[in-house]
Amino acid sequence: MSDQRLLTIPTFAIMLEHHTIMRDIIREMNETGEPYVREAKFVARLHRYIQGQSQDKRKQLRTAFSTDNLLAAHILVDKDEFGGESRLIFDRSVIGVFRLFDRSLFQDLTDVALKIQLGGIRLLLTKLQSNTMLFSDMDLDFKELIDELFHRLSELLNSIRLNLVKMQMINQELSEASELAAKSENPHVFSVLQRESIEKISLLLSRHILPTRQFLDEKSRLKDGPNLFECLQSLRGQFENHQNHQRATAMLRYEVSFNSFHSQISKVSQSVDQFLARSKKRLKQFNAIETAFGDLVQELDATRHNLKRSQIDGQFARDNGAFLGLMQQARPKVLRISSSEAYLNNVVSDIEARVSDQSLLKQNHYVELTSSKDNSTERRLERAERIYNLVKQMQMSEYQDLTLALQRRLKDHLPDYHFVDLLEGLNFLMRNDEMLDGHAVKVTNFRNRLVQEETVYLYRKIRTERVKQ
Repeated sequence: MSDQRLLTIPTFAIMLEHHTIMRDIIREMNETGEPYVREAKFVARLHRYIQGQSQDKRKQLRTAFSTDNLLAAHILVDKDEFGGESRLIFDRSVIGVFRLFDRSLFQDLTDVALKIQLGGIRLLLTKLQSNTMLFSDMDLDFKELIDELFHRLSELLNSIRLNLVKMQMINQELSEASELAAKSENPHVFSVLQRESIEKISLLLSRHILPTRQFLDEKSRLKDGPNLFECLQSLRGQFENHQNHQRATAMLRYEVSFNSFHSQISKVSQSVDQFLARSKKRLKQFNAIETAFGDLVQELDATRHNLKRSQIDGQFARDNGAFLGLMQQARPKVLRISSSEAYLNNVVSDIEARVSDQSLLKQNHYVELTSSKDNSTERRLERAERIYNLVKQMQMSEYQDLTLALQRRLKDHLPDYHFVDLLEGLNFLMRNDEMLDGHAVKVTNFRNRLVQEETVYLYRKIRTERVKQ
């Protein structure tokens, strides 16, 4: 690469401007579980990126991302040779900055990483309990120890917070994985996607979620020493014994913060457990269906190659077990469309009646209605038009229960109001985009009741939401 050198700030500014390079590098480091990146892969990623840049940009990127420049700018802490390959080790603080740009780059906490951090806190606690130093900020050793203690606790708190944010996104990832598998029309692809999803989530659960939940459980007992909360309580006791109430209160705040994380990560763990149970059940059912179908195809092929055998042997169904009871199921009823004169007359009469209703509605003119028997069609259409005009004037908003809101609107304006009028209004509203005024209709699984005279109607709630432009 280039022999030119840049200072640390210009180099880092260029790296931030083209942060997708480091994003891909860090993601690869996470996937391989290695604290370094191979120089060959780093150069290849840089080469792909600069292909779409101008000539000046290419020169600038080659200079900034050259290995010698990164070492001189202290962005790389080391470059070593191992197994015939050159490896680049970036400074942790530099990697940490780029992790903040993308939640998916947050480094997962493992059991080993948590125990290492806990070990450092235990060591500091042991030094405080040894009574070898004065509990005074005038003592430089004590001041340095306290600064290290609060730095470790803050770093641990931040690591758990970032991991919790990443874990809370797991529900969206799980739903996307399930949707992707469900959309696959190829049974083999469905099976592979399901297995990959189960393996990925199982690894996340066993390596990251469960260890973090156990680490934050104040009731957990560890064989090698006190847990995190026992350390915090001992630290608080040390500060209280030496009348250092401000730092004792700080230890109490840390206890409350870590304890709140435990309840949140427990919810994530339960969600993942439920997803795994559903996925394993779905995959088990799929495998059972595939196996039974394969056995059935083999038996069917046997009938095709044997002229003396036109049907699958009943013994196969009895031995297999998957097809028992099929003959007891009722066959689906066939929709029979008759060609008789009476049937065709009924169809024609129904069409004529509907055409007549539609023409009356378009005329927008009605005679004086005096008899419900003689003019039932006109009365019904006049009422439908009144409902239509009322609903059309209704100002649309975001409703949690559109049915209830519409009922309140119609009830006071229609004489002899009935539940059928509400259904008519809903029909007009949900079929007219102009009336919806840019709102989307969502039919929920929540139910509500409406009482009309002595009849109770049970219905599903309809929610309206403003569509974002």
